[in-house]
Amino acid sequence: MTVFAIPFAGGNSYCYRDLARQLERQIPWVTLELPGRGKRIQEPLLKSIEAIVDDAIIQIDKHGVNKVSLFGHSMGGLVAHGIASRLESNAGGSIVLEHLFLSGCRAPQYNYRSTKRASMSRGEMIAAINKLGGLPEVISQDKELMNFFEPILRADFGAVDDYDQAPSIPIHTPMTVFSGSKDHEVTSEQIEGWRAVAAGDIRFFSFLGGHFFFTDYLKEISTIICDSFGQH
Repeated sequence: MTVFAIPFAGGNSYCYRDLARQLERQIPWVTLELPGRGKRIQEPLLKSIEAIVDDAIIQIDKHGVNKVSLFGHSMGGLVAHGIASRLESNAGGSIVLEHLFLSGCRAPQYNYRSTKRASMSRGEMIAAINKLGGLPEVISQDKELMNFFEPILRADFGAVDDYDQAPSIPIHTPMTVFSGSKDHEVTSEQIEGWRAVAAGDIRFFSFLGGHFFFTDYLKEISTIICDSFGQH
């Protein structure tokens, strides 16, 4: 069994490297690389969650692993849920989904956003990301680095902001939902909304912190993931 992780907005295949290191001796972990960044920098950016789901499933299938689990933080959680919906609807397919791990992610029925972040000015976008704590100062204050990252962020934010997946297809795969108690991007109601999506077992774990809380609780989260499969 392998855990396939989907990056958060602006992230690449290294964005969960510290969490992967915590798990590497117990559970195989692969963070997918999305087009337009990292090792796939020459490929066009994808601008919808549906297109990212399509790409992710192709990548997972190429690994030839029969039993898989999914992990996604923020945008990655929406994509992971989309992959889960697709795999469950493809009964009898070659990929069996074992577990769905969602982190800092609104349930899809709460995805509506009145402010479209993809259309913000650069300054507004930087301010919005700084609120989440997800953009290192060395990037936001470097014009050349921002020239590189801005199109990626706009494509990812646009994909999230335009995603409309309600009503949700119930997910029978066991689910674990992680959240930050001081996350201003995702409310407790939006986290609880995953109950309406789950047709099987679902567990919730809240940690003290903002949107990127998981970076401060690598050991705790890795333990929960391992315990989900009886690994210690």
